[in-house]
Amino acid sequence: MEDKTIFTETYKVRSTQVNLNNQLGLYGVLGMLQDIAAEHASLLGFGYEELVKKGFFWALIQQKLKMHYWPQWNERITVKTWSLPVKGVYAFREFELFCNDQKIGECASTWITLDIQTRRPIELTDRQEIFSPRTEGGLSFHTDRINLPEGMYQVNDFKVRVSDLDVNSHVNNVKYTQWALDMMTERNHREFVIKEYDINFLSETFMGDEMQGFKSKGKYIDDAHNLVETYLYAQKIGAPKPAFISRWIAERI
Repeated sequence: MEDKTIFTETYKVRSTQVNLNNQLGLYGVLGMLQDIAAEHASLLGFGYEELVKKGFFWALIQQKLKMHYWPQWNERITVKTWSLPVKGVYAFREFELFCNDQKIGECASTWITLDIQTRRPIELTDRQEIFSPRTEGGLSFHTDRINLPEGMYQVNDFKVRVSDLDVNSHVNNVKYTQWALDMMTERNHREFVIKEYDINFLSETFMGDEMQGFKSKGKYIDDAHNLVETYLYAQKIGAPKPAFISRWIAERI
């Protein structure tokens, strides 16, 4: 019987995925991870179409990415992914990224399945076998809850546009990261490269929602002033909580 526990796909870095430093960008790599997660879920029988027929859909709630090297345009990336055993309403998926036979990155993610009508999570424990989970090996870290520091300040405001929406008619999780990228200055992007990125998805946003983006002051976390930590979040005006909170550690180029 074919082992479907670990799923592998190879991607070529396209011109549309590189940033202003001619490297694969954060938005591009998270798109790859979303793509392979969907492919593996479909192979295992709980992809988007299968879930919609049952009145459910997947929602990503936490993600942690660590990158040691960012490939350039036309380089090829091999991504491996697998599920871990579910716990209650939570499902877990991990990823490893390779380039030129060297591991260049790792990612942990936490998901829930929501009822399309009620938007409430579905208990998954009794469906453990469909995930074909990996029970040995895996990554050495998990996703984390992000706590915002004091002193956040507003940097922009914007409306949710139709290009932000996905097939579920709400803002796609990768778009939240694009919003975070847009809160940083051009100088930030030219002078620093992301080493670690965490994001928590806290609430849905929809077409026409009026958003405000907030950022912390960068904080150096090493004596040489090469690593800087930054927090960002966006919140709908009048909403009780942010749409997302993100934290990243970037290294001076």
